[in-house]
Amino acid sequence: MMKTYSPACVIRIDNTEFRQGVSAELLSLSVTDTCDRADSFSLRICDRHEKQGRFPSGASLKWMDSRLFDEGAEIAIELGYVNQLDFAFLGEITAVSASFPATGIPELQIRGFSHYHRLQRKRRTKPFESSRASEIAMEVAKDLGFEARVDKTDAEHRHTLSEDETYEQILKAKARPLGYEVVVKNKVLYFQKPRYLVSPSPDHTLEWGKDLESFNPAIATYSMPTEVIVRASQTSGGGGKAALVGKAKAGEERVKMGEKTGSEISKTIFGDNPVKLTENAVTDQKEARDIALAHLETRSLDFITARATSIGNPALTARQVVKIKGAGKRYSGNYYVTSVTHTLDARGFLTSFELKRNGR
Repeated sequence: MMKTYSPACVIRIDNTEFRQGVSAELLSLSVTDTCDRADSFSLRICDRHEKQGRFPSGASLKWMDSRLFDEGAEIAIELGYVNQLDFAFLGEITAVSASFPATGIPELQIRGFSHYHRLQRKRRTKPFESSRASEIAMEVAKDLGFEARVDKTDAEHRHTLSEDETYEQILKAKARPLGYEVVVKNKVLYFQKPRYLVSPSPDHTLEWGKDLESFNPAIATYSMPTEVIVRASQTSGGGGKAALVGKAKAGEERVKMGEKTGSEISKTIFGDNPVKLTENAVTDQKEARDIALAHLETRSLDFITARATSIGNPALTARQVVKIKGAGKRYSGNYYVTSVTHTLDARGFLTSFELKRNGR
């Protein structure tokens, strides 16, 4: 079990350190870690006069007049407990706002995103060298100065560029049929299958009434497909060949977080609910089957969704598997973490997170 002592954080902005605990000026810090979009942070500090001990006046404010929190500055955050700063975030400042209340001390709020937001800004103007999704992801990483951690793909599809397409849109379009995740952590681009498919064993165990403060799960069967059928016209080589068809059926999910998946339970209760997809770029039977299975797994993961809070746990991040205990037979078990928010303020250190599970 994790030992918790005094919450602490270290903030570096363009290599200049702003340390919580040394100064009482940090009011709150919140960092959100995700599996499918830009990670983000929010930092609130109270301002003061340039000279320590003097009441702040509009004529002289230390932080608002400083260049430390300028937009575009790189920010590195370490969060956790004294001598145990396990969580790390690297990003850029994108927004700064100020508050001058009628009474009290002026405040400054600094917000920003991980380097993922660079994917949302950059547009591709020349063709990619490769036609494989994984190699395209590596080209994008190289162009942005990122490292790349990519799960290899074999299918080849020439990408037709659009002037309005960002790198995010390009990678998301490549990731969707594969069921892959696109994330950027610490200037590393990840283009990979969900980690619960690779490492299904739990990284953490949390028990309600102990280290798990609240847990709110919900089951939904109305969106569960019982079969996914992918169809594409086979035009390579000409001759009017028959359409390619790939199928994935309920219960064929590669990792089951329970005795039965949501798709199996839905089929037993409500009968067949097939989903038909058209993917004209599919080149062979295996690719059609892989796309069908990826879609089935993505949809099945929405069977049970949950929100939870725990005492501050800096080791908890998105893309991990956690085991929930003490929630009864129906809701206890393994879940995939899709989002984690670590918050440090006057109340202490709190971690809130969102989870998904494909079975029970």
